[in-house]
Amino acid sequence: MVRTDDAIGDSSLTDLHRRYDGAPPREALRVATLGGAVKANALRRAAALALNERLAADARLATARRRAALPARACLRDAWLARLCATLAHHRNAAIRLRLDDANPQQADQRKAYSQ
Repeated sequence: MVRTDDAIGDSSLTDLHRRYDGAPPREALRVATLGGAVKANALRRAAALALNERLAADARLATARRRAALPARACLRDAWLARLCATLAHHRNAAIRLRLDDANPQQADQRKAYSQ
């Protein structure tokens, strides 16, 4: 008998609810609902990438607006502009790292191993 993805998802949810007296842990429920750990992690990474790209775009726009509102001499001393630039750099780096990790998972595993 061949089981479809729906049957697999239904049985894993049923097994999950049988395993716990109360509500199952959120992470286990999320993985079971999304059809497995691989799919859940792929969706998590896609959501993180979309979030970081959007936040980088927002920070870039805010930086440009703040820079346009300031005279040239005040830009170097402006704390808010410096914070916006740091935010932009952070979200750009996070988005680039996620894209690189998706392109070459083996290199991502090596980076994680070296960082531990």
